[in-house]
Amino acid sequence: MKKTILILLVFVTFFSNKIFAQDSGYIKFEITDFKADNPDDPQMKMVENMIKATTTKLYFEKERALTKINSMGGMSTVKIIMDKDSNGEMYMEMMGQKILVKMPKDEIEKMKKENDEKDAEYIHHKDQTKEILGYKTHLVEIKTPDQKSAVMTLWVTEDIKTNGMVSQGMDNSKIGGFPLEYTVSVPGQFSMTTKATEFKKDFDKSVFDFDKTGYKEMSMDDLQNMGGGAGF
Repeated sequence: MKKTILILLVFVTFFSNKIFAQDSGYIKFEITDFKADNPDDPQMKMVENMIKATTTKLYFEKERALTKINSMGGMSTVKIIMDKDSNGEMYMEMMGQKILVKMPKDEIEKMKKENDEKDAEYIHHKDQTKEILGYKTHLVEIKTPDQKSAVMTLWVTEDIKTNGMVSQGMDNSKIGGFPLEYTVSVPGQFSMTTKATEFKKDFDKSVFDFDKTGYKEMSMDDLQNMGGGAGF
């Protein structure tokens, strides 16, 4: 579960910090592919079933961003609010439980630092291109020397300009643009591809005004320990 939460936070804080350079917008991401290294592993089957048909909707303004993640046919929802300083609150509803985890910037940075890969190499393949949502993208690989931790490949466009700092160890100058598709590969576990399927500059701002009552607050450590390693 800790690995899953970390990947989720990397995704949310990465895109939230990049898009704060924009005025306003809405992006929809969908998981388009999931492959388990050991498809017969019960835990991997559980993970696959949980993320099937998962959609991620990201709404952003100058001062805040909201990420809504729906999975398990709507049985599981996660809403993450991030402010411009990278402080966040995560509201989770699953299996009849409503959980709130407050995520100050220093706690997210500490979590990332514990799993940081300082020697990661960013390899640009400008000769490998494809079009996503009308934008030309090229392939970028992020590799670590030992290749034992998660490996990422991204399809990046230079046509969506940002100037915000990219958190969680992803250097904007090294990525060189805005990712519209990425694949996370965790050796010995799985690979998962997420792709942008919709991009709009305007949206209904009332999406930020959801009901925040009835949630039980817990720490990130408590959340990580839930499920006994069941996958999420």
